[in-house]
Amino acid sequence: MNDIKATWIAADWGTSHMRAWAIDESGKVFAYSESIEGMKDLQQNEFEPALLRLIEKWIDDKRVTPVVACGMVGARQGWVETPYQKTPCVPINKNQLTVATTKDTRIKVTLVPGVMQHEPADIMRGEETQIAGFLKFNPDFDGVVCLPGTHVKWVKVSKGMIKNLTTFMTGELFGVISSNTLLSHSIKGDGWHQKSFEKGLIKGFESPSLITSELFSLRAESILNGLDSDSARARLSGLLLGVELHGAQNYWTRNKVTLIGSEILTKNYQSALELVGGECKLFNIESATLAGLSSVYKDLHSD
Repeated sequence: MNDIKATWIAADWGTSHMRAWAIDESGKVFAYSESIEGMKDLQQNEFEPALLRLIEKWIDDKRVTPVVACGMVGARQGWVETPYQKTPCVPINKNQLTVATTKDTRIKVTLVPGVMQHEPADIMRGEETQIAGFLKFNPDFDGVVCLPGTHVKWVKVSKGMIKNLTTFMTGELFGVISSNTLLSHSIKGDGWHQKSFEKGLIKGFESPSLITSELFSLRAESILNGLDSDSARARLSGLLLGVELHGAQNYWTRNKVTLIGSEILTKNYQSALELVGGECKLFNIESATLAGLSSVYKDLHSD
């Protein structure tokens, strides 16, 4: 199995991580690898070496191996900037793909463009590929796709088009608050307490204007009432997600919602939406990413 070379390689290259899949001639994944060499830690001339470190074992020295990549690798600070598509738009336009310049002649790297929205201003990179992949399985979908992550995307999709989107920095705020504020003394480890999460969620959803007061109350409760770190961590997550769901009501109220993300995050969002009266379904993020990247590869080699 180690001697098999890839027909092509799919890559999802984000801010902090890179994931890559080796695809055989039948279209099946036969190997997977990942690294922590994300966009934020690389200079422009370091992207190609970082990619080769991850995928070189899959490359055939006798031919060019196509690599199709999405995500922050195509950002302004990435390998090469890929122009944004303007909403409304199809998730991926094959006429706006960008080829990265490489020194190694064994690979040809094609980058997927992101999506932009002028008013209100918003952008995304990587999620458009997951939406494209989801639509391969659900071509008639008319509703909302929510993609939880560091920066959560709520996206209205209809007739195969991305109509509009809104981003919430909920994941990043959770990281910053739990690590770099006085709450860091109350939130340690990675434990969880579901009832505390639900309590925080309802508080955040019903009283979003009190969020900064509720945050300080977490610290006070840990000092005065012995609130344990697992409960504090879960309640912080619930508070922030409750505020997000309050702001995103135009997306999830009376709409079909599909969640695409990691298992832990999507299950949190599913339980949160159900608590406030929403409905949703889950879709596997790896299946969505691979289907989206596969569609690009097939378009490039349809002749």
